[in-house]
Amino acid sequence: MADYESSLHGFLEEPVKYRGKVKIDPGRRVTSRGKRVIRRSPEVMVKITGNTKGVSHTGSHLDYISRNGDLKLENERGEVIEGKEAMKELKEEWAVGQGRGRKNKRLTTNIILSMPKGTNTKGLVKAARGFASKTFGDNYQYVFVLHEDSEGENPHVHLTVRNLGFDGKRLHIKKGDPQIWRETFATELRWYGIDAEATPRAVRGVVKKGVSQVIKHIRKSGRTAQVDKDKVDEIIKEFAKKEQKEKPWEEKIINRQNVIRKLWLGTAQKLLKSKSQEDQELGNEIVDYVNTMPPLKTERHEMMEKMLDMTIKQEKEMQAKGNENGQER
Repeated sequence: MADYESSLHGFLEEPVKYRGKVKIDPGRRVTSRGKRVIRRSPEVMVKITGNTKGVSHTGSHLDYISRNGDLKLENERGEVIEGKEAMKELKEEWAVGQGRGRKNKRLTTNIILSMPKGTNTKGLVKAARGFASKTFGDNYQYVFVLHEDSEGENPHVHLTVRNLGFDGKRLHIKKGDPQIWRETFATELRWYGIDAEATPRAVRGVVKKGVSQVIKHIRKSGRTAQVDKDKVDEIIKEFAKKEQKEKPWEEKIINRQNVIRKLWLGTAQKLLKSKSQEDQELGNEIVDYVNTMPPLKTERHEMMEKMLDMTIKQEKEMQAKGNENGQER
């Protein structure tokens, strides 16, 4: 069974006890997690925003998240760090043991824990505290702080982890860790009464990849990122050659999504055949959820459509001008 099918079965199957034995009915069982997904529980965001390199860079980052000491930071010992003097002591403490080493050595890992506007911020901070303790508390120093007054942004917690552990080993983030972190954070939020889920993108039918903070900032400034230029150049070449074929990785994404959506709808179909009104309502909810999933388009697909629309529009304008000139004669 493919990984994405296996992960989806975690949403669509639930153990059922028959005379003391646990069995699985893959047809009409939807886990509590699956119900949260189709009922669109808020999705948590746990994002690694970058690293600091060098003592000076680390100090600047700590100043930024604490607003130069105006906001209270909390560390792994539950101690509150407030004011410029306390910030100075923190910077000195974290500088110890770093040595001269390489100038580009990553001294911290910077993480943002975020939820949508309207989330109870006290519960958000408690959940962040629990997440940080469970994930890093055994071996790493860290500080965290709530930001809730940033214009246009959701309430979020900045969590900065010192990469050098108490055991002398450095923090190494493995593939799959961010999703585990999301699930841990969502569990903590629910513990404090905040509805939250951490569903993998594929399960939600999301095809487009997330955009990095760097690319977002470049686009926001009105500039064109190099990665965008490369994509446009590639599309222009394809138009010129009239070879607009799906990329192998795009075919893989579409095939995966077709399987995922069929699995959701297969469960819905069996629920709709049930005599239980509750099952039928749940089946309708699943159908509605699948019907509102994002289109099967990557960012490259969307760029191709925009460029094609622009080309057609330009051709129509040129044709209209030609007709006007012909009438004037």
